[in-house]
Amino acid sequence: MGRVAAAFTFVGHLVGVPSPPECEHPYRDGVDVLLALAGEDEGPAVILAALLLALGEKATVDYAPGLAFVRLELDPEDLPRLPPHTNLVSSRGRYFLPLDARTPRVPLGLLPRLARESLVRLRPASHG
Repeated sequence: MGRVAAAFTFVGHLVGVPSPPECEHPYRDGVDVLLALAGEDEGPAVILAALLLALGEKATVDYAPGLAFVRLELDPEDLPRLPPHTNLVSSRGRYFLPLDARTPRVPLGLLPRLARESLVRLRPASHG
């Protein structure tokens, strides 16, 4: 869980950097290019999922109304290491952690209330 938390925090800070004032070049670096291609709404999830996949994790980009987030599959032995506020999702004996890295100050595994409620309505499953 340490590398997941590190990647999550890194991406949150990376995409949380304010856009530069109008300048000659619209992009400062590859992150700006990726955010322009993926979109500011989906870009953080795409970057985080790619980084987690590169680290050997099982991650996919998923969607709730108005929100793209990363769905990280966890092994049962990882569950005791989760923070107490985590919105763990279980489905068919598998466990998933939703990750929203759009800002640097979002807690690990916590989606906004409206997104959680929408996700539950879209995918009936047991939630822990």
